[in-house]
Amino acid sequence: MDYTLILLRLLHIAAAFVWVGVGASIAFFILPSVAASGENGMRYLKTLLGHAAFARIFPLSGSLTVLAGILLYVVSDARVHFSDNGNMVLGLGALAGIVAGIHGGAFTGRTMRTLGATLVEKIPDSGQAVREDELVVMRELAAKAISQSRISTVLTVIALLGMASARYL
Repeated sequence: MDYTLILLRLLHIAAAFVWVGVGASIAFFILPSVAASGENGMRYLKTLLGHAAFARIFPLSGSLTVLAGILLYVVSDARVHFSDNGNMVLGLGALAGIVAGIHGGAFTGRTMRTLGATLVEKIPDSGQAVREDELVVMRELAAKAISQSRISTVLTVIALLGMASARYL
């Protein structure tokens, strides 16, 4: 029994579970609700994005998933374990996962950081009202974050489906 493979698989699966689950929750439920809720939604998002654990969950889970997946591919000699069709689907899933990691870091992450910085700058902690023109800017950034996070989520779901179905083909 190879404990290295077992640990890498567990790490890969657990990190992917967090990455896909939290990403889908943010992309399809939290961000759209925040954008529709106006100033109160933006205050909530400021608190959420300011929470240290939440801010680290995406880069950490995405990086661990991609790194463990690459190591699994190298260490386990995956080509031997799957049929030709399975290898193609596994490869497409792996490619989607890598692209999701790159997109998440380069586009979604940057947009979320910009949104978070704007919220910190424009929303006072004192409870004062936020100017309407500033809310418009925040809503536009939230809309961009929604579209970017949905792209990342679709890519991670494609990766998940590729990984899960490869052994059955």
